[in-house]
Amino acid sequence: MTRLISEIACVGTALASFAWQCPVYCVDAFHTLPLIHQTFRSYDKNVATESPISLSCEMSPNSRSHLLSSALYSTMNSRRDDDSTTLRAEDRTIEVVPSTWKEALRRFFLGDLGPPLVVLSISGFILARFQLADTISVTDVTIFMLAIMFWWFQEYFFHRVLLHSPFEWIGKSIHRHHHEKSYFHVSIDPPALLLGWLFVAHFMLKAVLPWHLCLSATIGYSMAGLYYEWSHYIVHTRVKAPTPSQDNSFVGCISTAMSSTFSQMRDNHIRHHRVDDSYWYAFSIPAMDSLFATNPEMKEWKSRKSLTEG
Repeated sequence: MTRLISEIACVGTALASFAWQCPVYCVDAFHTLPLIHQTFRSYDKNVATESPISLSCEMSPNSRSHLLSSALYSTMNSRRDDDSTTLRAEDRTIEVVPSTWKEALRRFFLGDLGPPLVVLSISGFILARFQLADTISVTDVTIFMLAIMFWWFQEYFFHRVLLHSPFEWIGKSIHRHHHEKSYFHVSIDPPALLLGWLFVAHFMLKAVLPWHLCLSATIGYSMAGLYYEWSHYIVHTRVKAPTPSQDNSFVGCISTAMSSTFSQMRDNHIRHHRVDDSYWYAFSIPAMDSLFATNPEMKEWKSRKSLTEG
């Protein structure tokens, strides 16, 4: 009975979100993407001449290489960004982009329906798992960790192979639209996509795993997905990296690691957007780029570019 109630609640939440959101996104996807694409091309040409933080994605190799200088990185992260606004090309309205951690947390968890529903769904899966048994086995922990690791590989290859694919499909079009926006913008996937992805994964896991292991795998997979969603969102805001701690305690080490990870994520993602979108695909785990040779040193990247263009 607990299992049945849990699944009905989860599916009901997903279907309600789909029913509410799908008509809007279908219209957007199939009818307005060409218009948006054209609008952004025109808009970026105008903005690129006015603001160094709104550089067009279609930059010359020389212009792109200037991004490697600390001066331009400093400009992109300067206090000039604290006005916390970005002009949206779709309707020429002003979008408020968070510039502090408090604003970012409020916008992510209270300003959009998707992330809270994912948190609610994860909570439901955790509750269902502990209602089955109070103790967690080694197998549960192993499955939980494997699900998280699977997300890391899936995230990398989905981005590299499908979102930057040589063939056209709606996912690539939406991702291209994301690249054509000003770098600083609010980037949160719609609730229908977040919940749809989560529950498709859940029912696929249910088909191959016992119920208790299915729940453990779903929890790990969905937590990794939520972490990705938050990370991708936060590096597109104007929030500054946490100041590394000088304390050698455990808490200080954690603080320093968080600051380093955030900075590496943002640096790599800025390079992916502004320097060359054929590199730096990883996100949750930046080291994935090193593993699959898509994290070149900048000197190496310049050398490859000069050979390609020569």
